[in-house]
Amino acid sequence: MQTPSALHDVRARLAGELLLPDDDGYDTERLAWNLGVDQRPTAVAVPADVADVQAVVRAAAAAGLGVLTQPNGHSAGLDLDDIVLIRPRAFDEISVDVPARTARVGAGVNWGPVLTRLDATGLIALAGSNPEVNVVAYSLGGGHSLFGRTYGLQSPAVTAVELVDASGEFVRVTETSDPELMWALRGAGSLFGVVTAIEFSLFDGDELYGGKLTFAPADAARLLATTFEVAQSEPTLGLSFGIIAFPDAPVVPEPIRGKTLASVDVLHIGGADSGAPLLDPLRAIGTPIADTTQVFGIASVAAIAAEPTEPMAYLDWSATSSGYDTGSAEGLLAAFGEASARGVTRLEVRPFGGSLLRGDRTRAVAARVDAPSYLGSSVIAPNAAALEGADAAFDPLRAAVATTPATGNVPTLLDHHSTLADSFDADAIARLSALKDARDPNGVIRSGRRLPA
Repeated sequence: MQTPSALHDVRARLAGELLLPDDDGYDTERLAWNLGVDQRPTAVAVPADVADVQAVVRAAAAAGLGVLTQPNGHSAGLDLDDIVLIRPRAFDEISVDVPARTARVGAGVNWGPVLTRLDATGLIALAGSNPEVNVVAYSLGGGHSLFGRTYGLQSPAVTAVELVDASGEFVRVTETSDPELMWALRGAGSLFGVVTAIEFSLFDGDELYGGKLTFAPADAARLLATTFEVAQSEPTLGLSFGIIAFPDAPVVPEPIRGKTLASVDVLHIGGADSGAPLLDPLRAIGTPIADTTQVFGIASVAAIAAEPTEPMAYLDWSATSSGYDTGSAEGLLAAFGEASARGVTRLEVRPFGGSLLRGDRTRAVAARVDAPSYLGSSVIAPNAAALEGADAAFDPLRAAVATTPATGNVPTLLDHHSTLADSFDADAIARLSALKDARDPNGVIRSGRRLPA
């Protein structure tokens, strides 16, 4: 594709960079977090300031192109042939107002530095399980965490959004200034502008207790069923069941190479005296292979899940479910056994419920989650070629989930096949679509979280 003249013209005026396919650095900047996705945008912009973002949006619109913000390369998978990819890492502001219980964060910031800043303040943010996830992208896409059953999703906690809209104008959006747009930004925010900063509320959390309990695979079905029993009796306790089939490969450490392990991540807002008894039903399953539960501060919350923090090649699948008892847990784990034989590496099941059921949908499109639970699974591969045809490996899990159906999901948890219609009901989709048509009739702002066609 020939580069439009508008892009050549604008890059001479930028304080930052605009990289074209023949430029040094383009191949590095275009990379997705998922190394199984080979995305090749028309150009990659690395703006230095708001004026750069405005210039890039206007130049893209003039050339008939779209813009898509991708801070770290997550949610990749779209065809980017007619898109200018924006990397907002220069927007690195972090400020915390402890008396006001608010934070302000730039669009290039990941959760790790924010949580470090919050440590010892007595306040927490509703951060997810990985410190390398971008704060703004997570916050504007629902944002589910182990804190969710106590405090809800992160999107409703957002109090202000600063963005460059489809016309190239810089605006600050609040509930007062533009309530309809603020409603949409809280869950479908990447559809409506290139966001440069957000502000959000912080919550009480002086002391945290939790960690990971790891068990043998023979205990997996009982562990899953018990996780849901505990979720029912303790509606504020954060819980996430997982099972991993480690490949028999030299890259895997010897103690776990070729083994399957089941686990449950737990998070209690409070100390060990109040938190440890809540885990008694889980510990009653048997002696854990490993138990990392302890008291810690918000800066260490990502250590519970201990997720990978480097890019890799993978394929994801997700769904929601009505939850699990002993019988349905055995069925799901049998399906995982079939799927792992086909190459599936991991399965996660998160109970929703608690405060996730009580959000106010007049304030945020992603205010609550009606589904009782989420399932996420991955095929992790050494390279992109190894993922060819890998989607069929999820078929046993798809069949199992069809017996425990549910509707609704969090946008940040959607897989590459999904659209926002898998998160929101028809009325919300119609309202989002109407707002998109009104604010961005030419479709300049693109998103990895798509509206249905």
